[in-house]
Amino acid sequence: MAFSAASRSNLPTSSSQSYGKLCSPTFSRKQNKVAFITTTKRKGSSLRIIRSVLNNRKSSISDNGASEPARILLERLFAQTQKLEEQMNRNSHHPQDIQLGFNLEILESDLLAALAALKKKEEDLQDAERVVFFEHCELHRTKEELEQREKEIAAASCRYEKIGEELKQANLRLASQARHIDDIKLQLRERDQEIAAAQSALSLKEEELDKMRNELLLKSEEAAKTESELKSKSHLLNEANEVVKRQAVEVQGLRKSLQEKEEELEVSQMQRKLGVEKLKVAEEKLEKQTMEWLLAQEELKKLAEEASRHAGETGETLEDFRRVKKLLADVRSELVSSQKSLASSRLKMEEQEKLLETQWEELEEHKGSVMTYLTTLKDAQIEVQSERAKLRVAEAQKKELERDLSMEKELMEELQELLKKERYSLHQAINGISSLQKKLDKKNADFGKMRDLLQVKESEMVEAKLEIQHLKSEWDSLKLILDEKDLELLNARNKLEEVNNEIAELKMLLNSKEDQLLQATTMLEAKDEHVNTMQNELNDTKLKYSEAETVVGRIVELTNKLVISIKDDDSNAPRTFDDMGQDLLQQLLENPADDFRLQIKQLETELELARDSLRTKEREVLASQRALTIKDEELKMVLGRLDAKEKEVKKMKEEAEDANDLRKLYALAQERLGEKSIGDLAIEKLQIEAAQLEVEAATNALHKLAEMSGEFLHKASLSIEADAYTTIFLPNGSDPSRSVAENDECLTEVTTEVSRISALTDQLVKEAGIVVRAGPAGH
Repeated sequence: MAFSAASRSNLPTSSSQSYGKLCSPTFSRKQNKVAFITTTKRKGSSLRIIRSVLNNRKSSISDNGASEPARILLERLFAQTQKLEEQMNRNSHHPQDIQLGFNLEILESDLLAALAALKKKEEDLQDAERVVFFEHCELHRTKEELEQREKEIAAASCRYEKIGEELKQANLRLASQARHIDDIKLQLRERDQEIAAAQSALSLKEEELDKMRNELLLKSEEAAKTESELKSKSHLLNEANEVVKRQAVEVQGLRKSLQEKEEELEVSQMQRKLGVEKLKVAEEKLEKQTMEWLLAQEELKKLAEEASRHAGETGETLEDFRRVKKLLADVRSELVSSQKSLASSRLKMEEQEKLLETQWEELEEHKGSVMTYLTTLKDAQIEVQSERAKLRVAEAQKKELERDLSMEKELMEELQELLKKERYSLHQAINGISSLQKKLDKKNADFGKMRDLLQVKESEMVEAKLEIQHLKSEWDSLKLILDEKDLELLNARNKLEEVNNEIAELKMLLNSKEDQLLQATTMLEAKDEHVNTMQNELNDTKLKYSEAETVVGRIVELTNKLVISIKDDDSNAPRTFDDMGQDLLQQLLENPADDFRLQIKQLETELELARDSLRTKEREVLASQRALTIKDEELKMVLGRLDAKEKEVKKMKEEAEDANDLRKLYALAQERLGEKSIGDLAIEKLQIEAAQLEVEAATNALHKLAEMSGEFLHKASLSIEADAYTTIFLPNGSDPSRSVAENDECLTEVTTEVSRISALTDQLVKEAGIVVRAGPAGH
């Protein structure tokens, strides 16, 4: 009975230990899986944290979306594993083992949920890969667009060069036309000068001809006047000659009368005395007449002198001749009156013969006066002859004047013919000038058209320059963007290669871990088989124990029978037999129990080793989480620097706009002040527009760089997350610790790329600042 009680007391412990052995391999296998999934999940969560930091640029490290339930499930699994470990450490009994199995079922359901979440993450990763592929296609398309734009820029530059050559040719043509027009203008100026000289010469000749005509008219009039005057003078001279002849006849008659008077005087000396008084009166009268005659002679002399001096002044000579004529008429009248007085005196002398004697002296005086009168008459004759000579000279001058007039008429005719010729040549020259003027107008019109075309070409060239500058700035910005994209693509490719290498290494590690897991599973299966064999052996031992109990019962019955039958014979023999049965039973029962204890100790040592490995893995996971938090903080700092750079870029853009406004105001002030010419203002306007285009291109490039940096960080986070998700679903043989190290390297590369982008933005900001400062400096 004691043996049966001992065997019954040992059965539950051995069965619980065997059940613990059966549960412990599955628990260790699940625990390994949970540890691996928790490590990978924590890596995924850290990468998801990087993605959230890169995309949202916020200071949150926690996971978003569907990653939160997976993390909660993994934490719950980890907590449950800890609880199971505690329960395993406490060596629970059979009802608690049933609760442990229930907890393991819950753990399996949580694991299935975690796997579903991970599959969802895998789908998200595939979507991210598709997005990356689309981005790569878009980058390729932008590269093709850039090549097309480069071709367009090359075509535009060719067109610009062609326009420049056309402009050069047009400028050469215009220069040749301008030279030709200048030559024509010089010829026109020379012709104008010649025509002006000819016109001035013609006007002078016409004036001379007019003067000569006027002079001819005047001379003809003077000739007519002189002819009429000469005729009148000749008539007057003829009359004067007749008068002189008459006076000579009268003088001869007077001489005769004087002789007669002398004869009579001798007779009438007495009468002379009587006629002394009358003779005195007559003498006075004669004196007056002689005085008048002398005055007339003096006037005649003066007229002769004036006629000799002023032969050409016919008007004055006419007046003088008229005066002479009047004087001669007066003299004639006086002579007539003197003749009458002489006749009266003869009568008186006849009547007063006595007075003649008294007047003998008076007659002698009168004779002297007559002699003087005769001398004066001779002088008058001489003067008349001189007047005749003068008339002849005047007639000769008249003939010469007529000859000169005829020659001048001939000259006038020749000059008129020359005038006609000159007028004809002038008319031809005017026609030539009008034709040249028409040609000049046509050339000027062509020149104006060419100048308009040149201005249009220049405006087109300026527009082409601006367009080329704009295209060059766009091309430079696009080239810069393309270079950045190429660098990003190269970096992404390098990172993808590194990540692929890391993935390959992780695959190898996962494969090695899976091999270890398979070895562990095979070992656990072997241990399960061993436990099953031990269970079978235990069952066999139980059967043997039951058989031994039946044998012992039979032996006890036999011993009882033997004790009853042979109480008295041999009392020592059954004791020895009983001792031998008990020893056999103890050996039969103690041997399998020792084996079970050894196996349980081995399983406990394996469980402790698994716990140690789990604890080391938890430490590694915590260290990786700390490293990820440090990387997240570094990424936050980098993003802060990027935000600061963006603020600086905005500030620089505002400063560039202010500088452009200042340049516009300065240009307007210069235009108002009129300090510069239109060409300088146009050049300054072009420079301002070029500077504005450069500033806009720089600011656009900076904005695009900022956007590219954000997109690059977003893509990097997507690629990192995709790599993390791919590491979760890798085949056997990958190493999670190595993937964590590679992801850390990827994060360091991301930070280096971000710092490089920030440095490049700084450089571009500096260059943009230099451009902005160089814009107003050029003005």
